[in-house]
Amino acid sequence: FGSSHSGTGSTWIGSVVRCRPQDVMAELKDLQELPQLSDVDSTAGDAPSVLRLPGRRRGLAAVAAALAAALLLGAGAAVASQRGTAVESTGGSRASLRPHAATVVLAEVEGETNDQKPKEVEKKKECKLAHADDKPSLFCWAVMYPGDVDLIKSQFTGRAGIFACNDYAVIGKEAMKIGTDDCGDDFNTWQEDLPTVSKGQYGVNAMTSSWLNVPVFTLCWDRLLKSGKVWEQDFTVKLDPDAVFFPDRLGGILLQHKGKPIFTTNCRYWGGDQVGKLFGAIEVLSKQAIGAYKGKMDTCKNLPWQGWGEDYWMQHCMNALGVPAVGLFDQVTDNTCPLGGGAPCSDGKKIVFHPKKDAGQWWDCWKQSAGPQMVAK
Repeated sequence: FGSSHSGTGSTWIGSVVRCRPQDVMAELKDLQELPQLSDVDSTAGDAPSVLRLPGRRRGLAAVAAALAAALLLGAGAAVASQRGTAVESTGGSRASLRPHAATVVLAEVEGETNDQKPKEVEKKKECKLAHADDKPSLFCWAVMYPGDVDLIKSQFTGRAGIFACNDYAVIGKEAMKIGTDDCGDDFNTWQEDLPTVSKGQYGVNAMTSSWLNVPVFTLCWDRLLKSGKVWEQDFTVKLDPDAVFFPDRLGGILLQHKGKPIFTTNCRYWGGDQVGKLFGAIEVLSKQAIGAYKGKMDTCKNLPWQGWGEDYWMQHCMNALGVPAVGLFDQVTDNTCPLGGGAPCSDGKKIVFHPKKDAGQWWDCWKQSAGPQMVAK
């Protein structure tokens, strides 16, 4: 960071970025307003040409638009606006723009000093969300449909459920702002073109009477792997939005399994079942289990999943990969499980209470289980 130009009575403050034109030009396709030749004022001689852009054009859009102007002119260009953005090509005003590099200077108008920007950046780096350092670390996520929006937003506002994990994500059909976090950053859904699915009929056309949603969740797992978030935390936890969830209680149980390939089950059909079933209210995979999935993804995607729910598919996937199960039978109460429901919300040891379909039910249960001390916080 530093002063980069002061020849016209103004002080240009900004950062210098070294980049290849082809990389920046790739951003042009995302711009809705590209600079046109009619926007460029060419001056005679060796004086730089000037492209006037709206004062609000910022970020990569500014860089791409400015570099486009330089390419159009075939020489060094300076881009100025109300807030001031300048671009200088290497080699001077009469030299052609070299294909391997260009120097881009992002500048601010007079009034901002050199030490203001670093302080803002330093303050941003110092900001951590409340659970960023919890151990073992959890990346928690959910799929949101239109009927889940109010419930998800309510949980975010209260910083509870998945939003009390180290990191989190919500995947939905639409891009939507859920809220603003404690560091001042907007939290938005990850938009995916989720397919429409139907419910099955157990014993008729399916292994479940719930949603036949494997295609939805294979797409979601692709997105999670692409994001890289699953490698940053010890465990990845998928939650149904209507599951009342206490991440701190889960962390205490998972600590002994950190660094091992495991997934969790949470439902028994009969008392002597030592392995149990994976029901989708909560699904936990260690980082090592996800590594096994990534390495043999085709094994899981080629299972005969038609007629399956995503939780049934995931358990068969883990079994096929040789990943062992850890039972959470005593820590999860799920009214959709034959032997796993009915626990009162006053139980302060349960990890999950499911289902609580609306925000009122969800928060009533959360408060009862959390107790007066947590509610007061």
